[in-house]
Formats: sequence, structure tokens, C-alpha cells
Amino acid sequence: MELTYVTIVVLASMVFALAGMVGYLYWQQTRMLQHIQSLSGVLSARVLQPQYEVETNQTAEPDVESEVEADLPEVEDDRVSVEEKTEVVEGPPDVDDIQTKTASQLRELLTTKGIPYGKRDSKSVLLQLLSATM
Repeated sequence: MELTYVTIVVLASMVFALAGMVGYLYWQQTRMLQHIQSLSGVLSARVLQPQYEVETNQTAEPDVESEVEADLPEVEDDRVSVEEKTEVVEGPPDVDDIQTKTASQLRELLTTKGIPYGKRDSKSVLLQLLSATM
């Protein structure tokens, strides 16, 4: 009987030791991820600075940071300009005029007004949406 107690104690201590090791590894991983995130934040702030800020911040005596910046390749601005569409929406259609329209025409009208709707909405639901926005 004593042998089973000894075996249980040994197994329990091994489980406890393994749980402690797993907890320690998790803690180390979390610390490392925090350090990597802070390092990436610093690097992205230094590397992705606009060129005009780098030129205005240079001093007469170059330091280590400016030497590192000189070695980095220039980053071109590859963003695309977006032109804003302006559509002239005529006055609200008459309620009688809306009743005679088909479901696809009502969907087009809702789309032009920027009102969200479901693909499977029935004509009555589309009419309620349009009447609520008038």
C-alpha cells in the first residue's frame, strides 16, 4: 500500500513540475512578444518616416541614427489617389411612384441613397426601407 502512495506522490510532483515549466515558457513567450512588438513599433516609426521629416531633423553633426537612415533604401509612396464620386440625387420620389417600381428598381434606388438592404429582402421590406428614409 505504501508503494502506491509513493507512486502517487512522485507522479503528482512530476505533474506539478511540468505545469510550472509550461507556465514559465508561456511567461517567457509573452515577454518576448511584447519586446518584439515594441521593437517593431520603434523600427516602423524610424523607417517609415516621411522624407521631409528626416531632412528637417538632421543636425550639423551626424549621429548613429542618421547613418542608419542613410543606409536604408528610400520608400516610394505607392498610394493611389481616390477621386470622390458626387452624384446628384433628385428629390425624393413620390410614394405612388415607388409602389409601381419593381424590386430590382427599388434596390437600385436604395443603393444610390446608400441605404443597406438584404439580398433576399422582399418588395414590401424594400418599400418600408424607402418610406422610412423619406
